This record gives sequence, C-alpha cells and structure tokens, in this order.
Amino acid sequence: MIQVRSPLEIKVDPEGGWQLMFWVLDSFNYATPFRNMLADIADGLGQNPDSDLQLPLYEMNEDFVEGTLRFGDTHLRIYYEHSLSYLSLMSDNESVLRDIVARIQSRITIV
Repeated sequence: MIQVRSPLEIKVDPEGGWQLMFWVLDSFNYATPFRNMLADIADGLGQNPDSDLQLPLYEMNEDFVEGTLRFGDTHLRIYYEHSLSYLSLMSDNESVLRDIVARIQSRITIV
C-alpha cells in the first residue's frame, strides 16, 4: 500500500507538461519509502520495477532524487524530495497521468 496525506493530484508542471503529486508522510522523514512506493507503482502499472524503473543508486539521506519510469511507450519523469515529502510523476500528456491514477488507485491509502 502507498500511504499518502491527501488525494492524488494532477497539476501543471512548472517545467512544462503535467505532474501527478503524491504527498506522503512527514517532511524531512528520511525513512519515507519512496523507492518502495515507486516499485509498487510500477508493479501496479504492469511494469517490471527491475527494468522499467530507473533511479540513481541509493545514498544515505538522499534528497531531490530524479529518475524515469517507463509506462508502455511513455517515459515518465520522476522526482521525489524527502524535505517536503512528496513524489511526482511527470508527463507531457495529462491523460497518461489520469490513466495511471485509475490503475493504481486501489493501492493508495489516505492516512
């Protein structure tokens, strides 16, 4: 299960396109399992986290992490930040993000 503080939100990405926002747990909580959440999202989309999820190697107290998640023919940009405790999936296509929400909604719990 992916625990979030508020419902998933799709909004305009300041760098262009759209972003799907996951506001999770507490700010500055370096125990927030962003990598596990991303693997769960990939699995929920029918993707293989080992081959379709690209993240830099883990670093102790990592923050401001960028990567990609392949979803069909689309490469989603990933960004997560421990200091503000959010995860963002970004795409130029809003309907792709809406499809993702529909596919993973059953894995989301609001706490």
